[in-house]
Amino acid sequence: MVGCGIVAFQAAAQINTPNPAPANPPANNPNNAPAGQVTPPVVTPPDAQPGSVPATQPGVTQPAAPTTIPGPAPDIVPDAPILPGETPPIVPNIQPVQIPPPVELPPPPNPNEAGQAPLTADEAARIALRNQPNVVIANAGIMAAQGRVQQVRSGLGPTIGVGAGYTNVRNISGNSTQGGGTTNTPSGSVVTTPGYQSSVNTRQLLFDFGRTRNEVRQASSQLRAAGANLTRVQSDLVLQVKQAFYTYVQDQRLIAVNEANVRSTQSQLALAQARLGVGTGLPSDVVRAQTSVADAVFNLDQARNTASIARTTLALAMGIDPRTPIQAADSAEPTVNADDVNALVTTALRQRPEILQAQANVQASNFGVSAARANNLPTVSANVGIAARSQTFPPNNGNLSAGVSLQWNPFDNGLTRGLVREAEANRLTAQQQLVLAGQTVTTDVAQAYLNLRTAEQHVTTTAAEVANAQESVRLAEGRYRGGVGTFLDVITAEAAFVTAQTNQVNAGSALDQARAALTRAIGANLPALPAPIR
Repeated sequence: MVGCGIVAFQAAAQINTPNPAPANPPANNPNNAPAGQVTPPVVTPPDAQPGSVPATQPGVTQPAAPTTIPGPAPDIVPDAPILPGETPPIVPNIQPVQIPPPVELPPPPNPNEAGQAPLTADEAARIALRNQPNVVIANAGIMAAQGRVQQVRSGLGPTIGVGAGYTNVRNISGNSTQGGGTTNTPSGSVVTTPGYQSSVNTRQLLFDFGRTRNEVRQASSQLRAAGANLTRVQSDLVLQVKQAFYTYVQDQRLIAVNEANVRSTQSQLALAQARLGVGTGLPSDVVRAQTSVADAVFNLDQARNTASIARTTLALAMGIDPRTPIQAADSAEPTVNADDVNALVTTALRQRPEILQAQANVQASNFGVSAARANNLPTVSANVGIAARSQTFPPNNGNLSAGVSLQWNPFDNGLTRGLVREAEANRLTAQQQLVLAGQTVTTDVAQAYLNLRTAEQHVTTTAAEVANAQESVRLAEGRYRGGVGTFLDVITAEAAFVTAQTNQVNAGSALDQARAALTRAIGANLPALPAPIR
């Protein structure tokens, strides 16, 4: 107990009694520390100026910082000699922290185009438009709608039927006769004799009160709705890919932030060990510093894993093998003119694919009601036919027939009324879906506008936050070197600096995502859209 009191008293005396500074301080002591005190210089990230944001900080698009990080600083041997009667500094028992290597996902055996070179957000979207199954499904919907149009349109043109056959029927009761067809016997019975038959019939619709034409118009409107649905799927996919892309970029930048934090905590550990070595520091400061290093290494390892997971999520959105080693190139979402919100809403209501799809469905439902009402009205058709029959082939006993036919089912047991009720319900549904689509589009634009403006403010705010936090770290380390501050102040300032850097990275990513969301909300042109199937 006495020894500890003497050590505390001597440490306090060294802290509270400043030594006179030499007239010409040595060149290797930039902080003008007292003689015999080892004071490491302030660790500044490469290419950074005092008060500026390091080049690897968020908001600056550039390749990720190197992943090679120096290990913890070795124990520093005290420079000052121990005077007679003084107690040597207590060396704490700390466990060094090893920085684990990054966990790499092995690439697929057959690499694809996404792993050949760094990709921008637009390039990633183009790859997704070519590979995503949802786009293929939407294209299949267009093909099905085209088939329905062709089916109903066939009712407007002529239909031709061809028939041929051979008949060999023998009478098993009574006398048989020979001929090329049927013969009335004297007894009044009918006998069919062997022979060849052939026929060609043509039918052309003349008039059906517009039922077939309305069915064609209904199918054509449904085809336009299928085309708008493809555009909607593509638009949603592009936004999904871009959000995943900027999230991946964000996580890569957070790796750089955590790497810088590891280097800073290692420098602070060296500083605490140096002060302990000259007798002005506390063993608890070294322990706290080593704990901070361990925490920084843990956060770095977690950031690396988060970035790897984000890469697989991006690959899934692009429709490629999740093991593909995707590299994000320098890219940023272009700015959007968002000065007039009402103009943005008007533009969105005019060109958003959801609106176009809902409008096409309303038109289709209107034609469906008209077609249903004409279901049991008369149908007038023209018929022309040629038939031949004889015992020889080809048959040479031919005849020509022509005529007009009328088909009408005035009583269909409620079938037409049921079809009309169903069509009217479909029309009401389509109309309300159009109203709902308009509300959804307006909401999308409003939310995208708010998110964009907020993200822009956050970018400005976090830039000042990073600069102030960096200055706070510099001041806390300076006070600790001078013996007027605690190491807890250094740790607190460093944690605030990392938080500020993280906020700046998140703000930059949120800005790009907000711009992409607003572009999708107003229905702007998408990058390199494949032509829809015709």
